[in-house]
Amino acid sequence: MYHIWTSLDSKTIKVRQLLEAFGKNDSSVVYEIFADTVKFSDQMANNQENGLTKVNPGGRAAFLQNNRNAHQLFSDISVTTDNMRIFVRKDGVTATLLWGMWSGTGRFTKNKSTFPLHVYFYWKDDKIISGGQFTDFSAFATVAKAELAASQIK
Repeated sequence: MYHIWTSLDSKTIKVRQLLEAFGKNDSSVVYEIFADTVKFSDQMANNQENGLTKVNPGGRAAFLQNNRNAHQLFSDISVTTDNMRIFVRKDGVTATLLWGMWSGTGRFTKNKSTFPLHVYFYWKDDKIISGGQFTDFSAFATVAKAELAASQIK
């Protein structure tokens, strides 16, 4: 067999806990499973070079700040976790993959938004060392801009 797909392993359970904690603005799981120097690529940042998405600067600290920023604009954030799998290649490379839906309610507009999200995490032993996310950025950009504009109204 060249690779294995499953959703009942300890790493997938940890990612599920991570996403549930994200919804609560709880960063404790990030410290538990992310390497300090995690390399995370965020396609939503429109940060491409030569056809590839560049790694966000700042490692784990920057990942945490991005999560805090989301909670400044949105409440009731959740990510569905029912379609998540771990992939283990024959050479041992291990990745947790999620195809889900991100939802949140604007703190200023009170509008509820939902859009598809794909997230992937690569593991080394019990730490996430790299990963990324992508979605239809136009959907997120529209709601984020509306929240930013509403937050400026006094």
